[in-house]
Amino acid sequence: METVKQVLSDKPWARWTALGFLAFAMFCSYIFMDILSPIKDLLQSTRGWDSTAFGTMQGSETFLNVFIFFLIFAGIILDKMGVRFTAVLSGAVMLVGATINWYALTDAFIGSSLDVWFTNHLNHIPVFEELGIAPFYEGMPASAKFSAVGFMIFGCGVEMAGITVSRGIVKWFKGKEMALAMGSEMALARLGVATCMIFSPMFAELGGDISVSRSVAFGVVLLMIALIMFIVYFFMDKKLDEQTHAEEEKDDPFQLKDLGKILTSSGFWLVALLCVLYYSEILPFQKYAVNMLQ
Repeated sequence: METVKQVLSDKPWARWTALGFLAFAMFCSYIFMDILSPIKDLLQSTRGWDSTAFGTMQGSETFLNVFIFFLIFAGIILDKMGVRFTAVLSGAVMLVGATINWYALTDAFIGSSLDVWFTNHLNHIPVFEELGIAPFYEGMPASAKFSAVGFMIFGCGVEMAGITVSRGIVKWFKGKEMALAMGSEMALARLGVATCMIFSPMFAELGGDISVSRSVAFGVVLLMIALIMFIVYFFMDKKLDEQTHAEEEKDDPFQLKDLGKILTSSGFWLVALLCVLYYSEILPFQKYAVNMLQ
């Protein structure tokens, strides 16, 4: 009787370890996504942001993904380059954006050449300004503008990571505990929101010295760890492909006609509208309600 050789994904400890790396990376990214929500009042008192500046900056996270169609490009990158490359790329993009966001809130930014440039520029964004969806506006504090730039870049990375992690779970758990794995990953990621609500104010007020950049620095360190998690996953995933003697699993090549198939699908629009309704409720709540409850 021929013995079937087990590969890494057949071993429970290996596939759940791979899930752990992916889920913890998303946990870190969700912490950073709402890192400023619990300290909105401190941004007003120390950086001169009002609610409009805060909301505009927070809303910039989705700007490139939605209006410049980056999330579609991210899907194409994932199809063509595979999970490993896209995971590491998303981790790097998140870290770059978060670092910009952090610098915008440091004391070093105040009075710098960047401060002067952002004060004098990006006040009018044609078309987007008329539609009321511009990520900048005249009178917006320079630190909020630069922070919005970083948050837009971070948003590209975090949304790319979201679809990549789902694709990675399918690869490792196909024919096994896939639903449990996806639920576990999302539960841990959402726990990141609760974690940031607890620790962001704690770091901002550490030692009695108020510093909003300290909270953001905490998030940046976590995103460094997230990138390391993706890199470790990269080698695990590569080992899996070596054992199966196959190239990394990739989807069919992207073709422009595929967009037509998606956009004419009633199921796609139903799911999309459900997501729009959900996120239009929960995201503003997370951004604004924390300060209101405080």
